Amino acid sequence: MFLSYHAVLVFLITGAVMVCTPLVLGALFRPRNPYAAKSMPYECAEDPTGDAHVRFDMRFYTAALIFIVFDVEIALMFPWATVFSSFPDRGLAALEGVVFLLILFVGLAYVWVKGDIDWNKTFQRRHRTQD
Repeated sequence: MFLSYHAVLVFLITGAVMVCTPLVLGALFRPRNPYAAKSMPYECAEDPTGDAHVRFDMRFYTAALIFIVFDVEIALMFPWATVFSSFPDRGLAALEGVVFLLILFVGLAYVWVKGDIDWNKTFQRRHRTQD
């Protein structure tokens, strides 16, 4: 039984050595000369101002998540298109691709109607409630 897991054990030990060795060597040989400017956070060559714990508008996160979801799903179409000609039943493969794109389109229409693509969504809603 030990022989069947021998290769796994060798890979685990090798992986641990490959992770720990650079960390230990870096701790031993890197220069130690801390000073105040070196420990400041770096913000695009500007001195940081204000508190680091700032609330960001949810539009940033929403736009990023929408982009990531659609970007990854569209990226999945490239492998499908590459092997499309090797499918035995191209009609079924084309139907699956069209259904996938329709699902993407429905998702895009949903976020569009909901207003998540509109950058000024919260400002417009605030104006409507005040009128």
